[in-house]
Amino acid sequence: MMVKGEVKCLHCGYVSGTWVGASGSPLTMAGFTAPGGPAQGADANAGIHCLRCEGPVFLYDSGPVLSSERLRRIRRLRAQLAAYETPDDGFAA
Repeated sequence: MMVKGEVKCLHCGYVSGTWVGASGSPLTMAGFTAPGGPAQGADANAGIHCLRCEGPVFLYDSGPVLSSERLRRIRRLRAQLAAYETPDDGFAA
């Protein structure tokens, strides 16, 4: 499952930006976006540090990423399951 949250410093409390990635994976620059745009020139596998004090960070106020495409797919699959589970043998119940 993909999650999205704010990257917040443990030392000064500064919110450096947002991060999107797989649940349980380490916070790396690959999913990080700073307020001024994506970080440039950084290694994608490098860990994220506070942009103000270079302190350690954590993912704050995180939640699942729900895209409209994924929601449409879930609805379509639920409809298919409901149609499959409904007996259509011509006899009324």
